[in-house]
Amino acid sequence: MSLESAYRSLDGLSVGDALGAQFFMVGRSLPALIAGTPPAGAWEWTDDTEMACNLITELRDHGAVNQDRLAAAFADRCEPYRGYGAGAFTILHKIRKGVPWRDAAGAAFNGAGSCGNGGAMRGAPLGAYFADDLDKVVEQARMNWATGLG
Repeated sequence: MSLESAYRSLDGLSVGDALGAQFFMVGRSLPALIAGTPPAGAWEWTDDTEMACNLITELRDHGAVNQDRLAAAFADRCEPYRGYGAGAFTILHKIRKGVPWRDAAGAAFNGAGSCGNGGAMRGAPLGAYFADDLDKVVEQARMNWATGLG
């Protein structure tokens, strides 16, 4: 297990996330972005990085993913301006109001649960943390994904 590797992974994830978010900002020049001329100034990260930070905090503090704690952290740190999808925002709002995450997630999308990609978007630090034990990567990735948020 390597927290340093997880942090390095988060560095790359967060920069890529913030750069990618520039393609969705009103007033940004797509040709300039494609040409390698991104806008100046600080770029905001999105929900993907925010949730990856929650995941790293869980690993740092506990050494493994606990779905209940992770779902609560996702809900507690949900900031709408980060660009959460409507389904994820609804689930997190319900969790924040006390609905158990399994119920909130299970009710999403007409009872089908989340069909999102959140687990993949935030999962890189988890793979880096457990890189020396691929069975553990798979086990913990399932815990990360099964929170009902993609």
